[in-house]
Amino acid sequence: MKYTIAISIIVASMLAFASMQGFTGHGKGGGGSGDRAQQVHRDQTFERDRMQDRDRIDVPDQDRTQDRDRVHLQDPSSMRDQDIYGNDLMTAAERDQFRKQLEKSKTIQAREQFQAQHEEKMQARALQQGKDLVPPGQGTVYGGQLMSVEERNQYREQLRVLESDQAREQFQAQHREKMTQRAKALEVEVEEAE
Repeated sequence: MKYTIAISIIVASMLAFASMQGFTGHGKGGGGSGDRAQQVHRDQTFERDRMQDRDRIDVPDQDRTQDRDRVHLQDPSSMRDQDIYGNDLMTAAERDQFRKQLEKSKTIQAREQFQAQHEEKMQARALQQGKDLVPPGQGTVYGGQLMSVEERNQYREQLRVLESDQAREQFQAQHREKMTQRAKALEVEVEEAE
């Protein structure tokens, strides 16, 4: 948490400095202040969203990923519904059965195999039903209103399997740019993630 606050302060300082350069005419090009103000606003919004995404992702970073935490549970029967991949697509009986089956899997390899099969089943179900599949720890997707259900699910799955913070940040930045371009082409505003 202290790390996130420190990063936020540094970024805010850099943005303030950059905006001061733009308004005083010392920035690149010396273009109109309206264009520069819009760019500063986009940069600030981007940074805020990036930090929110990092906060959502950093929670499981204590043990690196929730997937690894789930595999090593001592008591799968105590697993919360929201920690089960695809829980929104399952009935209460299916969630209970999932816990029981996970408990029957005595080795880490057996649990990983069972969970991989379960994830494939949930992905197929989400595709068949045309529903979003939100992995534990993830929230809304930037530009999600401009994406199909399948695109949102692919994005979330790609984000979920990335190993490092740097890879996730790069992936999210590329996605944000793609959605910004799509919004411009459609002449719509992108709703910010909560």
